[in-house]
Amino acid sequence: MMVFRVIASLVLIASITLGSVPVMGRQDTFASASFDSYEVTLVNGETLRMRLSDGRILFSSSVDQKYYVTLSKAKNNRQIKTFTVSGSSFNVNVGNFMDEDILYDVTISYEAYGMEVNSGDNIIFKRGNDIYFWENSNYEYNLGTCAELWTDEQSLKECLEPQNDIECDDPVLIGYSDRICEGAKDDWEKAFRIYKFISSEMAYDQKATEDASAGFQDSAVDVIRSGKAVCEGFSNAFAALCRAQGIPAVVEFGIGFSSYKEMTTREPTSGDLADHAWAAVFLGGEWRFLDPTYDMSRFYHGPGDLRVYEESTRYYLLPLESFSNDHRIYDADTRHGVPAAGYCGNGKSGTKFEITRDGVCHITGSGTLKMPAGVTGFHTVVFEEGSYVTDIGSYGFCDCDLLTTIVLPESVTLIASDAFNTCEDLQYVYIPDGCTYIGDRAFVGCDELSYVRIPDNCDTIGRGAFDACPRLYISVPKFFADFADDYNTKPMYIERR
Repeated sequence: MMVFRVIASLVLIASITLGSVPVMGRQDTFASASFDSYEVTLVNGETLRMRLSDGRILFSSSVDQKYYVTLSKAKNNRQIKTFTVSGSSFNVNVGNFMDEDILYDVTISYEAYGMEVNSGDNIIFKRGNDIYFWENSNYEYNLGTCAELWTDEQSLKECLEPQNDIECDDPVLIGYSDRICEGAKDDWEKAFRIYKFISSEMAYDQKATEDASAGFQDSAVDVIRSGKAVCEGFSNAFAALCRAQGIPAVVEFGIGFSSYKEMTTREPTSGDLADHAWAAVFLGGEWRFLDPTYDMSRFYHGPGDLRVYEESTRYYLLPLESFSNDHRIYDADTRHGVPAAGYCGNGKSGTKFEITRDGVCHITGSGTLKMPAGVTGFHTVVFEEGSYVTDIGSYGFCDCDLLTTIVLPESVTLIASDAFNTCEDLQYVYIPDGCTYIGDRAFVGCDELSYVRIPDNCDTIGRGAFDACPRLYISVPKFFADFADDYNTKPMYIERR
């Protein structure tokens, strides 16, 4: 996922989370959810089930303790009522304080590990005398995409291994992880300490997002050393620090709804690209979702300008029902392949793909190659014997985060615009001698790309085709005299031959 797309909405995220700027939304009639209860996981592994009945929220907890239940208007974060309750079974009559067809957020606060923590994003509304959970359309979509998070022994083991930007075997990172988790009694406490370290001690790098020439370094080690990052960097750091403790964790990509208006009106289409990153962690036999960026309390605006807000854990270990209110899951940066098959050309003809468990995408057929949106669960592409792919279509491999190397067949003559946009694990690509055209932004944001040779027959390199590839050694024919002159982030070295 490309970081300079990720950040466009962070100011709005801060607004809705911190309540610093009002957000606009619609007044409308909301549909009730397909579920009438779900379970909230507390930071220490205890549980709290929420169920709605007769204008009340009924709670049943696995632990007898005190809770604070706060009802707020979701549109502007204005608190309406806080209820103080105790025990393992209790209820609160929120209906008396709610207007009809208005969305409300229920935040649950409690004590764990010697501090007050909270869980939010529980959205409800009232109609007549009854209250209902509100369900974002993301929920049904996410039920399918989160199935990529497998729980078999081999898959969990893969989620403990080093990956690009998740250097869980680095001595510096291991040292940080050990210090953060020193004295923790179990994996629940370790994961929570890591989350708090990231969300409350690191800073969101607002200044870098405003600098178009910034080359983001979002590897876990770079993030820990600098103390600031953007969403993907925080997610990489969380996953790496957890893996260093033997806790499976992954980075996830998708769409983050950064305002009330987006949450209630936006309907993503198949062409919408990922604009946000978060993480998932395997605890208590299940994958659980979290977003350190949405809980970030420190924002870096430049030297001497660090703005600190109230700490929060609202987006830690959320159930899919509530996490889906403002997150649409596209994929997880897992090591295994996600088996799938279908057409990847112009309609139901031409090229086909088949992805196998080992992460290999097998291509057959001829003509244009364009992978379906969201089909990214592979690290290697094999063009089978007899295939005759002539061009890589626009957005053909966009956001294929696991792809590391691709050798294009000699039949390819055209690489269209955005073909490999933000394939950020891509380190090497072979472009055949017969390729004459490389479109705009074809490899933009491939920040791991290390070597590319542009063939002599190529007569067009589009605008920004290799922008934001800071580690790239690129060899171009000498007639491209002004190559990369207008780039925000130029390649490391340009050879003109």
